Amino acid sequence: MSIEKTRFCAIDIETTGLDIRNDEIVSFACVPMLGPRILVGDAYYTLIRPPSFKMASMKYHGISETDLEHAPLFEEVADRILEMTEGILVGHSADFDHDFLKRAFKAHKKVFKREALDIVCIEKWIGRKTGRMGEDLSFESVMSRYGLKESYRHNALADAFFAAQIFQMELHRLLEMGIHSLKQLKRLACTYKYALW
Repeated sequence: MSIEKTRFCAIDIETTGLDIRNDEIVSFACVPMLGPRILVGDAYYTLIRPPSFKMASMKYHGISETDLEHAPLFEEVADRILEMTEGILVGHSADFDHDFLKRAFKAHKKVFKREALDIVCIEKWIGRKTGRMGEDLSFESVMSRYGLKESYRHNALADAFFAAQIFQMELHRLLEMGIHSLKQLKRLACTYKYALW
């Protein structure tokens, strides 16, 4: 299948912490893409009321317990999230978000099985091919490299949209470099999946 005809879903979540086994999702966002085209009008965002809340996590995402008071429970939005994530997930540290979602669905006896592409792995591959190896690959640095101004960071919808824009520009570069098939894209992303460089 060609990259241009593939459905991607740039996603981001905010959580009560970084422990996949014990922490909870408090917000979810998805920005669908068809190849490099961002489908802004189809974006989806929701707060999610967790079973328990850690006040300390507020300093990262700004979501308070009061904000979540009337938010839906995960099981109330699970089907919508499943529907919105049809396609290949894309994000910065995409496996982290995927694993959190997988655990949340499993807790509600639903299967969440999606492929995920990390924009960092793609950036590493591009860096190697263009002689830019060793550059900072934090989300903020990659955003800056592509001329994106940091604003509303650690808001799931803003971060999903930033990830979509980065991936869009990466895809344009890859297409210029002769990467046209989904198979080629997956192969190059796997090259750096578990390597620092």
